[in-house]
Amino acid sequence: MKRLFLAATTAAFLSTSAFAQDETHDARLAIAREYVDASMADLDMYSFIQQLWIPVIQQMKSSGIQLSADQISQIETLYLDTLTEPMLNVMRQQELLMAELMTLEELTALRDFYNSEHGRAVMMKMPQLSQRQQPMIAEMMRALTPQMLPRLQTIIQGS
Repeated sequence: MKRLFLAATTAAFLSTSAFAQDETHDARLAIAREYVDASMADLDMYSFIQQLWIPVIQQMKSSGIQLSADQISQIETLYLDTLTEPMLNVMRQQELLMAELMTLEELTALRDFYNSEHGRAVMMKMPQLSQRQQPMIAEMMRALTPQMLPRLQTIIQGS
């Protein structure tokens, strides 16, 4: 009888605990979905994808490759046509990752920040910030890669 009571108590605890975890996950997912929906509504996908193809053009130019306006337009179209839908799909999936990685409190704070006047304004400027930093990061990598290569080769060769 004691074992039966212990088993029933354990089962009840586990099912309540699992239910609470599912309920908490569902709550996190709901808040994450609210944030993602709001941020996706404001997303300028053209500018987002532009950050991907413009560095390619800049790299080609710095390598001495001259591109015509028509070639640049074709590259832009290629990136937009190829990446827009897949990028939207990836970004829609972030709600699952956010619900997994963040607490309910963190997600609520993020959602509330984004829905505030200044929060939305700040978040809308983040792609511009990233776009302006990208050339600095590329230049830093160009400058530091030569000194890193010998060490990288040593690591790879196991010496």
